[in-house]
Amino acid sequence: MTIPRFELHVPTSVAEASELLRRYPGEAVPYAGGTELLQTMKLGLASFEHLVDVKRIPALAGIAVQPGGWLRIGATTTHREIERSALVGERLPALRLLERQVANVRVRNTGTLGGNLCFAEPHSDPAAFLLAAGARVRLGSAEGERELDVDAFIAGPLFTDRAPDELLLDVRVPPARPGRGHGFAKLAFFERPAASVACRIDVAEGAIADARVAVASACESPVLLERVGQTLVGARGADLDDALGAAVEAARHDVETFDDVNGSADYKRHLVGLLLRAAATSAYEEATRA
Repeated sequence: MTIPRFELHVPTSVAEASELLRRYPGEAVPYAGGTELLQTMKLGLASFEHLVDVKRIPALAGIAVQPGGWLRIGATTTHREIERSALVGERLPALRLLERQVANVRVRNTGTLGGNLCFAEPHSDPAAFLLAAGARVRLGSAEGERELDVDAFIAGPLFTDRAPDELLLDVRVPPARPGRGHGFAKLAFFERPAASVACRIDVAEGAIADARVAVASACESPVLLERVGQTLVGARGADLDDALGAAVEAARHDVETFDDVNGSADYKRHLVGLLLRAAATSAYEEATRA
């Protein structure tokens, strides 16, 4: 199948891109890497007469530490750039490791973090990680900017809170700090995750003070399992295994999964439990590392 004909626009500012999206309501869509969008159009699952290429907008690029220690990743930053970033490796080694596992090198060289989030694909490993990390996204248009949690941005499978004339500008991850660790684990078949789990753990005075757990691929949309994180709070090294057992049971109960080509709902609940134990253990070890 071939991609239907479209007109390509190449704006150089957020305002210009926003005006183009507003000029062609329902007919225009922003894109950067196009790894998901162009494949969807080729399969006839979507059709747009105008594609707005945002790769030349400087405000959407780059990786940097912001005031307060927040890590800013521009929307047009590719998976490969994140994977190879020394700054990400220093601040968020678990994210760097995750990005090395996204699809294949061809996809990572082209696909962008912003495109991945805006497509709201259920099999989004970065979305799961950012949910667990407590990240926020910044959106912009000709009318101004707004910021919201990743949890609020991803409204459902293939659906986000982005307005038609808005662009995702960047993602901002809370600062690394002593006693904080991140973990991620997944199982994939033929480069498509069957289940993935991300975890952030904060340790204070030898006990888990806060924990966030997110799941993707096994459910319809990446989701934060708040009750599961709460089961880990208060655990110390000596009783961590018991706390992990309780968290695994809570996750298997709370995750809303389904049968598909990757396995039955029961099998995927089992996978979520196994991956949660691995991700939480990695997060705890990083948080307590001297």
